[in-house]
Amino acid sequence: MKVGIQGVKASFHDVASRKYFSDVIVDSVECSSFSMLFQVLEDKKVDHIVMAIENALAGSILPNYALMEKYKFKIVGEVYLKIEMCLLGLPESKLEDIRFVQSHPMALLQCQEFLNTLTNVKSVEHADTAESAMEIKEKKMLHYAAIASALAAETYGLKILRSNIETHSSNFTRFLVLCRETDFSRSPLANKSSLRFEAEHRPGSLASILNIFEKYSINMSKIHSLPIIGKPYHYAFHVDLEWSDAKKYEAALCELAAKAVSLTNFGEYVAGERPIL
Repeated sequence: MKVGIQGVKASFHDVASRKYFSDVIVDSVECSSFSMLFQVLEDKKVDHIVMAIENALAGSILPNYALMEKYKFKIVGEVYLKIEMCLLGLPESKLEDIRFVQSHPMALLQCQEFLNTLTNVKSVEHADTAESAMEIKEKKMLHYAAIASALAAETYGLKILRSNIETHSSNFTRFLVLCRETDFSRSPLANKSSLRFEAEHRPGSLASILNIFEKYSINMSKIHSLPIIGKPYHYAFHVDLEWSDAKKYEAALCELAAKAVSLTNFGEYVAGERPIL
């Protein structure tokens, strides 16, 4: 099975992909950007893609919702990954010799407290966590260290100088697993969905829609709004719904479709196991 990931092998996307597809042999296809990730699925170069959608500290990755709206792929699953950061260097490196630490800007930010304990060390932004580790190995950058996963150390032959350097131990990222609409089949065990809808631009229209979920005992585990291009100050709403009674969910969906100006169902899938903090 071919699975598209953002970044190179041993990136956190790769770790998430291995976790979700743990029972099959996966050929990871590396993509340098999220837009490229969607393009390789569109071009049928992969069977699935794994894409980060929100982080417990940084919140939703809003541009990825725009990509979902554009391509209309289907969500077949989700996976939560506890983000554990490591400081990696060459096998012969010592922490006191490090003068530069490179990684993705978000990884640098999420390890800022640890970085503040280092003296005479400069942070360098890089496009990807695992790629920053790979570069250090390939170029033999003795005075550089990377912030990346433990898998990156194993993959690229680096030494873990320090582990668990993230500022907050409750840091985790939620990833979505998507496929082309023609390849989608709803799991009989599905108990979660991700929807996009527009409400009428009048007082009470959103409240009227949200009351549907209470009426049918459906948990709305997430909601946020995004502006609608071409309609200034009009917004679409993205929600994640969880249910235990499929019939109630179907009834709610029918009522929602009748009240909403537009409705897009990105897929129904089995809710991922949230990490224990």
